[in-house]
Amino acid sequence: MKIYLIPGLGYDCRIFDNLDLQEFDVTRINWIEPTGNERIHEYANRLWSTLEKSNERKILIGHSLGGIVAQEIASSNQIEKVILISSIKSRKELPLYFKLVKPFRLERFFTRKICLKTVKYWGKYHGLGPEEDQLLFKSMIGNQTNFYLQWALRELSAWQEPKLTQTKVVHIHGTNDKTLPYRLVKNPDYIIEKGSHVCVIKRVEIITEIIKEVIE
Repeated sequence: MKIYLIPGLGYDCRIFDNLDLQEFDVTRINWIEPTGNERIHEYANRLWSTLEKSNERKILIGHSLGGIVAQEIASSNQIEKVILISSIKSRKELPLYFKLVKPFRLERFFTRKICLKTVKYWGKYHGLGPEEDQLLFKSMIGNQTNFYLQWALRELSAWQEPKLTQTKVVHIHGTNDKTLPYRLVKNPDYIIEKGSHVCVIKRVEIITEIIKEVIE
């Protein structure tokens, strides 16, 4: 069995650092730079093509935007399961403020510099509590380009879920997620009480237990 971890928008694979999956064959996927007007489905498959493949069963674990990319990969490739953490599985679960990004070109105001300067104001609301959490976020988003960040927001804004006929989707979501609000999520398989959008960091023990249960 092969497990692939895909981080969320602005994050890198350090967001999965505390997951205890040592007994599994795990590959961490970091973002590659989008090209031109590449759509998210094309991007997902290009990202997947950069990885070494095996004939083993494959499970994708995606946080936030990483869960969306995981579903796009699964729509074109043989994937046994997709595990969503703080993500969405349909457009109906996407909040209005994200849907408005592309029509009003709001992604122009989302830059690395602005994120780094303002995280102290909005970080706690979205689950980045202590200063060390914010420093980790600053380090991760500091590795991203403005082109990637703005492209990702546009693609998230316009996303329509693909049809997955042979892949089981398992959804883990926190009740205190303010980024992708829990109230919009339909029938999550596992609910993390008081879990924020970064519950994969803050509630890592229970997330690890759930992943192992789903895998086994």
